[in-house]
This record gives sequence, structure tokens and C-alpha cells, in this order.
Amino acid sequence: MVLLIMVLSSGVCSADNYVGGIPLTSAHSGTVSGGVYCDSYYGMGDQEAKASNTIEKTFTVPDNANVEWAMLLTNVYCGHMQNNYQGKAKVDFNGKNLGTETLNVPYTYSYNGGNGHVQVNDHVNRVTSDYMMYYDVTGLVKAGKNTAVVKTDPLDSSFDGRIRLVTLVVAYNDGSKKTIWYQVNRGHDADSYYSDDEMNENYIGSTAFQAALPEGSSLTDSKLTLVYQASSDGAYAFNGNALSSGTPQGTFSGSNTWDVKDSLKSSGTNTLTYDRTASFYKSVLGILTAEYTTSSSGDSTDDTPADNTTDNGSAGDTTDDISSDNTTNDTSSDNTTSDVPAGNTTNDTPADNTTDAKFSADLGVQAIKVSHNSAAKAWKNLVNTVNVTVINNGPEKAGSFALELYSEGSLLESKPINGLANGATEAVEFVWKPEDAKNYTLRAVVVPGSTINDANATNNELSKTQEVMHNGYIGDKPLETYLHGTVKGNIIYDYGNSSYVKVSSGDVYTAGHSLSLPEGAIVKYARLYNFWTWSATGSSGVIPSMSLDFAGSSLTPEAEYADQKGWGQYDYPTGTWAYNVTGLVSGSGNYITTVKNTNSDAENSFCIDGIALLVVYEDASGKETQYWINEGCDAVSTMSSSGGLTPDEATVKIAFAGDSIDLGNVDNARLWTTVQSGGHEGIALKFNEMSISGVYDSTPSSNLDIDEARDVTSYLLSQNNEAQIIAPSVTDNSGDYMIPSSAILAVSYKSETTDDTNITDDTNVTDDTNVTDGTNVTDDTNVTDGTNVTNDTNVTNDTNVTDDTNVTNDTNVTNDTNVTDDTNVTDGTNVTDGTNVTIDTNVTIDTNVTDNTNVTDDTNMKDDTNVTLKVNIIPVISLTVSPDSLDFGTVSPGTPSESLPLALKNNGGISIKVTAEVHDQENGPFATGLLLDQNIWSNYSKVLAAESAETSQAQLDLPLNYSSTGQFQGTLSLWAEAA
Repeated sequence: MVLLIMVLSSGVCSADNYVGGIPLTSAHSGTVSGGVYCDSYYGMGDQEAKASNTIEKTFTVPDNANVEWAMLLTNVYCGHMQNNYQGKAKVDFNGKNLGTETLNVPYTYSYNGGNGHVQVNDHVNRVTSDYMMYYDVTGLVKAGKNTAVVKTDPLDSSFDGRIRLVTLVVAYNDGSKKTIWYQVNRGHDADSYYSDDEMNENYIGSTAFQAALPEGSSLTDSKLTLVYQASSDGAYAFNGNALSSGTPQGTFSGSNTWDVKDSLKSSGTNTLTYDRTASFYKSVLGILTAEYTTSSSGDSTDDTPADNTTDNGSAGDTTDDISSDNTTNDTSSDNTTSDVPAGNTTNDTPADNTTDAKFSADLGVQAIKVSHNSAAKAWKNLVNTVNVTVINNGPEKAGSFALELYSEGSLLESKPINGLANGATEAVEFVWKPEDAKNYTLRAVVVPGSTINDANATNNELSKTQEVMHNGYIGDKPLETYLHGTVKGNIIYDYGNSSYVKVSSGDVYTAGHSLSLPEGAIVKYARLYNFWTWSATGSSGVIPSMSLDFAGSSLTPEAEYADQKGWGQYDYPTGTWAYNVTGLVSGSGNYITTVKNTNSDAENSFCIDGIALLVVYEDASGKETQYWINEGCDAVSTMSSSGGLTPDEATVKIAFAGDSIDLGNVDNARLWTTVQSGGHEGIALKFNEMSISGVYDSTPSSNLDIDEARDVTSYLLSQNNEAQIIAPSVTDNSGDYMIPSSAILAVSYKSETTDDTNITDDTNVTDDTNVTDGTNVTDDTNVTDGTNVTNDTNVTNDTNVTDDTNVTNDTNVTNDTNVTDDTNVTDGTNVTDGTNVTIDTNVTIDTNVTDNTNVTDDTNMKDDTNVTLKVNIIPVISLTVSPDSLDFGTVSPGTPSESLPLALKNNGGISIKVTAEVHDQENGPFATGLLLDQNIWSNYSKVLAAESAETSQAQLDLPLNYSSTGQFQGTLSLWAEAA
């Protein structure tokens, strides 16, 4: 007689549906008198990447142990979650070789069509970046010391080869009268943030233990152990009761043991759930024990009960006792979604479909899946895809029928389907553009044609609740025109010495701008821009609390622009705050801005990308310039964390509307654009018909990337000009995250409409503003306002003045006959007649006076013989560094990047000491792993002699337990001081 026992269990979810994994299932169970021994080596930090590594671990099994069952498990890191980096691993135990494994298979995420894991052989599998190997060592374990040796060797230059974990589990008897039931579950179950962000599924893993304590027994003790791989311990519950978390014992691995006596069910299913607390988490081994007594516990019969036969292999099998049940996912793909109604979990023809009609076909809706390009998301106001799978359960081929899709009860579309074979499925694609962010009910309905007899109508339709969200990474906040006008003058847009800096609670950020305006220029408008990002308290995004002082005055923003992802990880606001500083910028000079983080929470911080100062000024010698000043903040992304956005969806538009442009009179047109977090050659800039890329090249930095004064004259339109800044495709160097924040268009004209040259009579002119040249003005009587002449009061007659340039004060000049050039007369007070000048006090320069006859007293006149003086002064301390940006490319934690050179040059006159400072987000990759000359950046120090140069090497080496992923940017500051 054969007794078959089928264990039925259910978990929270079968696996992380994005990356995949192997849920933990039973590897062995039984009853012993001694207990279950478990010990591990937790490694990686003590090993070298991309090199041969050998780990020897000694396990001390109790001296009186009589081994009932034992397993050795080890895990090797290959260096990439999907790429096939090749190596080999040799595993020995107590001097016997258990296997030499070739590790050379690629991995594909489940979401991209993978199987959830790759089975290398019956005792080796791969899930993401790890190879797991497990061996039955029952016949090799002995009481006392046991030694495992794991050696890895690379087969290519990319294979990492570090050993994460070596674990020995031993169930043993010790001759005592205790009775201990146990179950050991093994798997390779991953939990990643991808399933949350990309699929909107919060995967919580689970594993079931089937307790079978005798009826009437008394529980005396129960322990639960879990071995995991992660940089941060997970969150756990046993039979619904929360368990405490700890700290990993290794760089990327650890274990917990809990007392679960009060939660254990003596018979039936006991469930442990586990959930990630950081970006990635894996569970690999679970052990539950229960010690109990019965009324016959004193009878010391055979320690090994007859029902201890749950493993699939013999005890002497040194490969694996169970392979097939742990190498496939017993949960079918159609059981991983809530779309399949209860009772429709197989493709079998339902029992009640007993019709023998000639063209009978049982048509059903099997699944509804919603996505936006590569992401399992639905976005508001974007075109999403609804994929409906229909199945013909037979018994005949189906004729023509229709598939209808409804949203909130309204028909979206009906599509015809023809000739679906018996047992076949077909995926039908619909497009859906929801207008609101809310939960929608989608309903797919099969409508059989007149030639189909479908006796089972219960599976003809399926409903799904779909969450629709707003994706803050779309281009939905165009940069609007703040100011548009015309000035006889020009524009300055200056970022000064500002740089990217993290500003924690109470910290102060300082930036300076040195303005140089033409002599006599008058500031018309001045505006200060504060570009900030990564504002958070702890891990929660918040609008920053900050105070700003400019030129000694405390200011509040005149305009505040902000944007935010709005979902998933990295949901932090970024912004542009604009301040009116017109009354504080008087002309050339130095202007200081300070920004203070006024949030009192010690975990609060934000980062400043930079400070920019915009000045529109009037200049009598300048050209007429028409300008548009646009500002805002629109965060866009096409990276893998963007929710599947395309470049078209991640485009920021900038309209320059308003007055028409006289194209025939244009001298030039210039465009300034500012992009926070730029620094990607794939970003495209369009201006009308112009389309170019490579302009955002990290100048002056990748955090504040400014394309300055680009000549767009050839592309100018007479009206309604438009610029666009377009994020690159995800296939172009992983896409990009960026924040266009400012755009300025300035159009200068050739001729001046205010030129009053050769005016014969300018009598009673009320306003003679900005007269460029008043040459040969015969009579300039009663000029009420001769603007830009500082003071030309009561000029009675100014006959034949050839040039009276820059007269500061020419009060009460009665007659200034035939003065050819009276340039730069500082004060010519009360001069009655240029002929026979009695006193011409304090004339600094009286250039080219044709006749200054009979000067009685020419007090303080000087003879200006000029000696030209020249000198080249070099600074005491001056350091230049090139290049001004470093791109480490794609880096995997635990695998150092390539080394990049940094050329340092001391241009000063003394020896200097150079030190480094990194500005990065909290726990950012650069603060964590930037190496300079193979040492962490904080220890960097280099002395350079006067007028000398040296080269340092920069490298990014992140620890294996570094959990953040995505694209990051930071700033390296190099400080020079006298050595």
C-alpha cells in the first residue's frame, strides 16, 4: 500500500513578480531528541572583488550528536543582477569535494519574461546576482569540528566571486529523552523595490511550516530561525504576530532566532512572513523547532520516527535530497494576479460545460494587465495599455466573437476576434487614457458570436480594480514668461561661485556674484534664483524651510516653483525660488547670498544646486534688446524608475509669446537655458526648427547645467518662438532625470530708433532721452530733459559745439563759442566766455581746447605725461582641476568602477596642500564610496609645489550592502591652502 500525503499551503504572494525568486519550501522535517544546529559564515567585506577567494569555516557540532540529517548551503555573488559574469566555485566539506560548479548563466527578470530563477543543475540555482549551492552532507558530518571550504575563481574579468554565505544545518539526536519536531525550509526568495515602483505590488514573502505534534502533547519550547541576505534586516511576523528585527552579521547577510512558543500552532500551518525594509532583501533558509512532551515521553524508543521520510533523496546522496520541488515555481503564472476569478485556476474545461454542440466553445477572460510602456502602471492623462487575455476552453474551435473593454461602466472599445483554437489563448491590446487619479474598475467582456454555443457564461467577463496616479516625471509644468520687454542695454545671467552643497538643519550656504556693468549703466530689473533639490526629513520628502539673505537684506521669494515625482521611491521635491532684488543691485560690485536651513529637525536637509543672478540694465551705448525671461521647475525623467516614460512624455516646453520681432532688423538672438541635474549628452535642446544634443555637458556643473547665450538667430521666428528640453530615451545611457528651471531669450536689433544725429533745430524738446549723437545741433534752446547729460542747466546758447561728451556739470555757461572738444570737464562752473577765461578751476582734463587765450589764472591745471605701467601678478594660492566632471558610468555595489584621472595644477606662488570634500545626499554613493588615490575621499591630502601639476585617480567603490539604485549626482570640492 502506498500512502500519498499532499500538503496544501498558501502564501501572501508566490514571488516578487518583477525580479523573480524561489519561495521557501520544505527541504526536510522530522523528530529528533537533540535539536537542530545552525551556524553560518557571513561574508563579503573581508574579500576582494574580481579575484580568487577562499573561505574556510569551521562548524562545531555538539560532541554527543548522532546526525539524523544535514545540509551545507553556500551563496556566491557574481557581480550583476542580470549579466552573465562567469566564474566557478569549488565546495569541499571535511576533505571531500562536494562539487565544482560552473557559474555561467544569464538572468532575466520575471517582468521581462524570465522564469523567476535559473536552475543551473539539481543543486545550484541563480536568482538575480547570486548563485546558491546546497548539498546533503548527512553522511559527512561528525560530532565536534567540521570544516567547509568554498573557493571561487573568475572565468572572465567581470565576475565578482565574493562569498556571501556558508551555512551548515544539522538535525541530530543526543540520547536524551527530549522530543523535538522540526522543519527546515529552503529557498532563494527576493523582495525588491521594483515590484512596488514598477508594478504597484507590495510583495510580502511567506513560508509555511506544517506542524504535526501529537494530540494531547504539551509544548515546552519553540524556536524559529531565519537566514537572509540583505544590508538591512527585514520586517517579520509569525502567525500574524510581529517579530523583532536585528542587524545583519555580515556585509549583506544575517540571521535571526526568535522564541515563538506563544504563537505556535501545534498542528496545521504556521506561517512566517518577511518583507524588505530597504531596496533589496532575500530569504534563503527557515528553521522551526517545537519541543514537546507526551504521557509516554519516558519510553526511550527509536529516536528517529518512521514518518521521517519527507526528503526525496537517500541519506548518502551527496548532491541534494530535494531538488525538483525547490527548482520550479509551483504557483502558475495565472495565479499571481487577482485578475483570475475564483475557480478558474486551470485551463481545464469546466465540469458543467457538457454541451455536445458542433461549434461549442467555452470562452473566458483569463487576465487583465495594465501597463505604461515597460512599467506595470497606469498614469493619468497618458496613453496606457490594457492587455486582456482570452481563452477558449473548447471543446471546439471558436468562430467570430467580440471582446469589449469597459472603464467605470462605459465602453472604451470593442475588438473582433476570429478562429481561436481549442485550448488557445490570445492577448488583445486596448489603449486607455484616464483623466483622473483614482481607482478605476476595468471590465473585460467576451461577447460570443451567433455561431458559438457557449454554455458556460460565468467566465465570460472579468473585472479589475486599477489604481491610476499622476506621474510627476512627465513634462507638465512648462516654464512660463515672468517678464517680457525691451531695453536699450543688455542682460547679465551669472551663477557666480555657487556650487552643489547639502544643507543640513542649522547649516548656512554662501554664494557670491561679482557683477561688472558698463560705466553709466542703470539697473532696470534684478532677480535672484535659488535652485534647490533633495529636500527631505529622514526618508520623507518635504518642502524646505529656509531663510535667504542677499546683500545684507532678508528676503522672501516672489515666486516659488516646485515639482515632485509623487509616487514610489526617491519621491523628493525639487524647486526654483525667485527673489526680486532690483532695489539691492545698484551696479558693478560683489553681492553675497546666504541660505540657512531653518528646520529644527536634525534629520532634515536639502541640497542647493546653485544660485543665479539675472540683471537687465540700460546702457546709453547699448543696442535695443527685446527679451523674454521664463522661469519655473519641471522635473522629468526617462530612467527605469520613471514609470516607463518616453522622451515625448518627458519634454519641457518653453513658449516666448507676445510682441512680434522685426526679423529684418535683428542683429542677433541668444538663448540661455538652465537645467538642474543635467550633465547628460543625450538631452536634446530644440528651438523652433533647431534640434541639437550634447549641449548640457556639466558646465558649470552637472547639478546646475547652463547653456549660455546660444546663438539662435538663424532659427528665429517673427512670433511665437518656442524652446523644448527633451530627456533622452532609457536606451541612451539609461535615460536621465533633469529639472529645466530657467530660459532667457534676448533679441538685439541693428539700428537704433533713437538716433538724433544732425538735428538742425531742437527747440522746446520735452524729452531728448538717449540721444546717441547730438552732433552739429545748431540751437538746443530750452531742452527740458537731455537725459544722459548729467546736468546741462540753463544753456543759453551752445553754438557749434562739436562734441560735448560726458559733461558732468556745465552750469550757467553763457556762451561756449567754438569749443572743439570739451571732453570730460569735471566742473566748468560760471565760465562766462571760453575766450579770456578768468578762472578755470580744477579742470582735470581739458582735451583739445582750440583756443584758451589770455588765461589769467589756470589754477591746478596739470601736465599729463603718461607712463604705461604693466605687471602680471600671480595669486598666492590658485588651484585648477580638470576635467570638471567625472562620470563613473554604471556601477554595481561591491564592484569598483574604473579609475578616472584628475589633473591638479598649482598656478600660485607657494606650495599648497589640497584636501577634498564631497557634497552628496544623505548616504549618497559619492559620500559613501568615492576613492581618491585608492583611499576614501575624507583622507585625501596632496601637496603641490608652486607652479607645478600632479594627477590623482578617482574611483567609485560601493560596499556590497549599498542598497540605493538609480542615477546619482554629487559634487567634489578640492580645497587648497598654504602647505
